[in-house]
Amino acid sequence: MLTPSNLRAFAAVVEEGGFTAAAARLHATQSGVSQQIARLERGLGVRLLIRSPHGVSQTPAGRTLYGQAVRILREIEATEATLRTYRKGVSGSIHVGLMPAITRSVSGPVQRRLMSGHPNVRIVVTEMMSSEVIDAVVAGRIDLGIVPAFNAPDALRVAPIGQTREVLVLRGRDHPDHMREIALAALPPLRLVLPSPGNLRRDAILARLKAAQVTVTDVLDLDSMFGTLEFIEHSDYATILPAIMLTPEIEDAGLCVRPIRSPSLSLELLAIEPASRAGSPIAPLLVAGFVDRVEALNRQVAAGLRGS
Repeated sequence: MLTPSNLRAFAAVVEEGGFTAAAARLHATQSGVSQQIARLERGLGVRLLIRSPHGVSQTPAGRTLYGQAVRILREIEATEATLRTYRKGVSGSIHVGLMPAITRSVSGPVQRRLMSGHPNVRIVVTEMMSSEVIDAVVAGRIDLGIVPAFNAPDALRVAPIGQTREVLVLRGRDHPDHMREIALAALPPLRLVLPSPGNLRRDAILARLKAAQVTVTDVLDLDSMFGTLEFIEHSDYATILPAIMLTPEIEDAGLCVRPIRSPSLSLELLAIEPASRAGSPIAPLLVAGFVDRVEALNRQVAAGLRGS
């Protein structure tokens, strides 16, 4: 009556909010998924989903089954993963989604270290905006994502990676104020380069600036970290970026980097995985690597601070 196949179909319909999206996620037909759910409801003798033109919602029985389905599917995959570990070493592949602020300075060292210790591991990294990473993990298109902290749905399993300061970045090689802290309220009117609307970091930064009554006269949308840095270097625009991605600029003063204080702006990072899957055995190794790397870069940033 209950099988891994129909539990996966049911969980996909709940998490995707409809049969068509669930079918695409499962690489199945919409009618096939619909038939699986209908057989499941007939076999259990209870209605699980309420269908409407706007999608599907769960009945009380459906909510109960979803919670149990997530647990059962996770245990099945965990058991399979445990048995696979009896083979020598960690092997396999993992698809990781990272926002641009993490691919620079952070992901490369972590990936190289893991691949050196586990040569049979294959890591695929895709750079996306944070909202795209979240959607891809929920849909099961990627196995692991690193994103800013947010209110995660039940469909995701989360683990903290760490925090880093956000810093103001300005044009000015060897600027006298390089790595001198600046109070949030003391920020001058800003022309900012930021990611496109809907980005979690953009929304948080603009909200904090507005609360501190900092004037933002213009915002240029640019979804490339390297493009942003190049634009800052040759214009009077500024940006706000995580300090850990700017260690090259902090060391060589190629741009003016000013940590923000009173209060400081910070970026909290989370690792996210699909809750209904046990996850790759490679994931905890990567997460631990990211935690170590963020801590090391934070120490490097702190060492570069100068008195105001």
